[in-house]
Order: sequence, then structure tokens, then C-alpha cells
Amino acid sequence: MDRTPRADHYFTPQPESDSAEREITFPFGDRRFAFRTDAGVFSHRFVDRGTALLLSKLPLPLEGDVLDWGAGYGVIGIVTAAFSPEARVVLVEINERAAALARRNVEANRVTNAQVVVGDALKALGDQQFDAIVTNPPIHAGKPVVAGLIRDAQARLRLGGELWMVVRTRDGAKSYFATLQGVFSAVERVGMRGGYRVFCATR
Repeated sequence: MDRTPRADHYFTPQPESDSAEREITFPFGDRRFAFRTDAGVFSHRFVDRGTALLLSKLPLPLEGDVLDWGAGYGVIGIVTAAFSPEARVVLVEINERAAALARRNVEANRVTNAQVVVGDALKALGDQQFDAIVTNPPIHAGKPVVAGLIRDAQARLRLGGELWMVVRTRDGAKSYFATLQGVFSAVERVGMRGGYRVFCATR
């Protein structure tokens, strides 16, 4: 059973719930990461299974310019940056509370090759291009939002760049796979576990 709270709109700029900070840990590879989280941000009690599965399938280290789209409090971007020392990682997040936490978590985990950008990605990133984009997208923001993310990701990727995306099966993973196929030249399912699927789409 997925216990991720959904009462608050974690994908909006300013969550309404009262602050209730906590620290969680997340072991990955030979490291144990510590993250400050808070109410009103995605999966604030624990690192969700989709994020963990996506990270386990990434071909780390990544190289070049990497984007963590919808970074939340920073798990994907920080872990990716820590294991990809030659990469330049951007974490973009619309939720101001989550973005502030991500900045603190970047510093606390001593990651020097990552930066946090606050705001709607379509506006905040301008015309930046990337070699890889990784995302656990805001599915509950609605399919038009996620489909728009997919289209914009394709436009932001350099030729040969990859979009890595995790979707819960019951939240329409098969439908999103079809959406990816309509936008990208090559799409494959690279992982499936615990009710989640990881897709890699290549431009």
C-alpha cells in the first residue's frame, strides 16, 4: 500500500500545510544520505519506492548537463550528482518549500556539482539544454501536465540525450509509455518493481 500523503498539493508553489520538518536517511551504493523534509512536499516521510527504483536503474555516473525535473527535496538530483562528479546537475522545483529544503540538502550532503532552480521549469530554465533528464513526475498534477513535461524534455535534450522517468503502473504507466513513443525516437522499459515502471527515452 502506498502511504504517500496527497492531501496537500506538493506540485504547487506554496503548500498550505503547517511546517513539520524531519530528517530521513537513504542508503545508496556505499553512501548514506541525510535529507531534511517537511509537510507539503512529496513523500516527506520516506523516500518513495518509485524514486528508489529509478535511481537503481540509472547508469551512474552520468556525464554532461543533467536535469532533475520536479526535484522535491532533492533525492534524485543529489544522489545523481554525488555519484557523477564530472556532471553538472540542475534540480528544478516549483514548490518553494521543497526547493529550500533541496538547497539545504545539497549543502548538508556536501555535493558541489549541483544547483537548485526554483519555479516552473518551462520558465525557470529558459533555453537550457541537457544531456540527461531524470524525473519522478507529478502524476497527480494531471496527464496534460506530465505530457507537457515529456514534450518539453524532448526539446531540451541534446541529440542522443535520454529522459529517465518512473511511473506507478496503476497511475497510467502504459499510457505514458505510449506518450513517450509518440515524442521520442526510441523508448524502452528498463525496470519494473513494486508497482512502478522505469522508462528510458532517447532523443
